[in-house]
Amino acid sequence: MNQILATSNPNNKKTKMKKNKRTGPADIKSVVRVFAVVMLIFGIFMVGTGSYAIYSDSVNRAEEVTKPVISEALSEDGTSVALTVTHDKAIDRIEYYWNDGEVQTITGNGRREIEVDIEIPGGTNTLHVTAFDVQGQEISTDKEYTAENIIEMSISGSKLQITAENDTEISYMTYRWDDGEETTVDINSTTVNEEIDVPMGTHTITVILVDINNETIRKEQTVMGTTKPTISIEIDDAQENYLITISDETGLERVDFVIRGEERTVTVENGEKELKYKLALNEGDENRLEITAYNVDGIASDTQRVRAVK
Repeated sequence: MNQILATSNPNNKKTKMKKNKRTGPADIKSVVRVFAVVMLIFGIFMVGTGSYAIYSDSVNRAEEVTKPVISEALSEDGTSVALTVTHDKAIDRIEYYWNDGEVQTITGNGRREIEVDIEIPGGTNTLHVTAFDVQGQEISTDKEYTAENIIEMSISGSKLQITAENDTEISYMTYRWDDGEETTVDINSTTVNEEIDVPMGTHTITVILVDINNETIRKEQTVMGTTKPTISIEIDDAQENYLITISDETGLERVDFVIRGEERTVTVENGEKELKYKLALNEGDENRLEITAYNVDGIASDTQRVRAVK
């Protein structure tokens, strides 16, 4: 019996050893397969997450690109435009100008809504507006307006003529040059016809009419003040010649003559400020003479007409 037990134990040990040799490599392959699957799933997850992040970022960027909104409304009296700019971001600045004129700039100062009233110049004009946000986005509009302004201004030399006609009686008128003090003129009529002096050079005048209902009409205009050329015509002591002196403070451009029915034009070089002529009188003729002078600003003198019989 002891022999049987001795011979059976080694056999059992061999069987166990054989089983261990068969199962070892299978376990390693399984681990490798599981690891590979896990890595594949992890890679797919990473790729998907990265793609989604890129997509979300692009969508967010697309949603963030917005531009300011510009709206314009004509005032009830037709003399100004109410300009409003709104945005979901801070506005950097607004630029506007009439026709091809000077650009005016309004700074945003972090605001998301800006309102401003812009006066319409006389006649028909185009308003150009561009709004910029802090991210560099911009939007522009161009719109034509015709001012319903009853104030008219015309300049002649050093005088400015202001005229107006209104359905409602005008109580008074004020005007100022540039940023100077206002001058008030009583009107008490439905019409205005005022002549005022213009300072030399280029200046901006602001005229305001106030009617009996306290409604106002306002107009600004840039004018250039200049004097008219002056003409002096005399006859010498011998009664033989016309002595002619033509002068202007800013300089002469040309002089038109009509001498005994014959027209002549003299072009003045270098903008000379004074010219002198001697014109002989014809025996037995009426010697009719007519002279008009123009300065370098295009302002004409009063036409002088004389006649003399020799």
